[in-house]
Amino acid sequence: MRRFGGLVTVVLVASCLLCPGSAVAQEAADLLEALEARLGQARENAIHLLAPSSFEEAADRLEDASRRLRDGRQDARFEELLGEAGRWLAAAQGIAAAGRPHFREALAARDEARASEAETRAVEGWARAESELEAAGRRLEREDMEDVAVRTARATVLYRRATRAARRDEFLGAAVQARAAAMNAGASALAPGAFDAGEAHLARAEAAIEILAPVEGPARSGEAALAAFSRAHRIAALFDSVRRRHVSVERLVDAHEADLARLAEAADVEPIRSDAGETAARIAGAISRLRADNERLGAELADERARTSELGSRLASLEERLADFERRFTGARDELLAVREREARLREVQGLFTPSEGEVLLVGDRLVLRLFGLTFEPARAEIDEALYPLLTKVQRVITTFPGASLRIEGHTDSQGGTRGNQALSQQRAIAVREHLLARVPIPSSRVEATGLGEERPIASNETEEGRARNRRIEIVLTLPGN
Repeated sequence: MRRFGGLVTVVLVASCLLCPGSAVAQEAADLLEALEARLGQARENAIHLLAPSSFEEAADRLEDASRRLRDGRQDARFEELLGEAGRWLAAAQGIAAAGRPHFREALAARDEARASEAETRAVEGWARAESELEAAGRRLEREDMEDVAVRTARATVLYRRATRAARRDEFLGAAVQARAAAMNAGASALAPGAFDAGEAHLARAEAAIEILAPVEGPARSGEAALAAFSRAHRIAALFDSVRRRHVSVERLVDAHEADLARLAEAADVEPIRSDAGETAARIAGAISRLRADNERLGAELADERARTSELGSRLASLEERLADFERRFTGARDELLAVREREARLREVQGLFTPSEGEVLLVGDRLVLRLFGLTFEPARAEIDEALYPLLTKVQRVITTFPGASLRIEGHTDSQGGTRGNQALSQQRAIAVREHLLARVPIPSSRVEATGLGEERPIASNETEEGRARNRRIEIVLTLPGN
């Protein structure tokens, strides 16, 4: 009982849901709301990533219970669903608590990414990191600690990439846009001092983001870069207006005499503060020289842009090929891991049964438990307690493949009437179904029982040995995700 913690109280309350005199509808709604709140808190604590399969089972039960409540069906199955949800959620919390030491670094990186708003600023990177951490959680549930280490390390890297991308968006987005505008205006040639200052601030911000330094550093550098690039853009725009004769130097002097000293500094001439006209003449001469330089630099810039565009296209092609290779590698690796995991689980369940108890077959996406040792008294469908250990092995197989659907088939030999054999095999299949549902947390909607009578013999009915093999129970598990 300690395993379920505070959820035991919730489950016990659920067992009283149908007691006479209870306010069924209100109690059911309150209990469902409490469990949903616990599920939400578990998600906030990343339980859905550390123990995803168990968490999903709990969520499925609650969703089913919620539908029943909306439909006004506060019946015994509603009570069962709440109890199952509580048990699955407790199991998920236990797995997550045991596994957190292995996820410590990845969870710390995740918290930092959330603080940087990576969920909205770096959506794709965040999603990839979450997916990798969830895959590590599924390996944790299978106790594959070697793969847990590999996947948590990869998740840590992906969360840190998402953090960097989010911080670039937040602190450098405006500066990068200002830099592009300044470049288009030719500021790197017309206002090299301001433009180079912006580049230096931008480089410092990038370096701080790369090492995930405290956010104050890249924030200040980003603001300084934005100011420098904006100033370089203004200066370049001013020179361009003069070059195109949209405004004369004299008019600029009259309108902006207060800024004349800064303009002279940008033109690299010595201002004469006592004579604004002479200063303007010197600036005009500098601007004439700059026009010639600007034409030459414009041609060089066009050539450089063409080369940059070509390199950019080649780089984009290489990045696309690299991304495709990474996707194919990841897919092949995951497929190989899935195959290995499936083979390991198959070997595990095959080793559970002795030849006299039964055999395990894999047919496509179905796992077949052919149970010869699950015998019944003639013309009876009651399960003898002596068979409980064998059924316990069956329960272990079912929990090894969570999410599988079950079909329980009853089979007989050819002795007796066909109709009677079919009815008897149906009753025995139902008896096994009810036994398992009472002991395994699985929705009843995923467990089917059917009687096939003498229709599908696997041995000759002419011998006692053959008839004994034909009198059997088969449990067919349809495996998910194949």
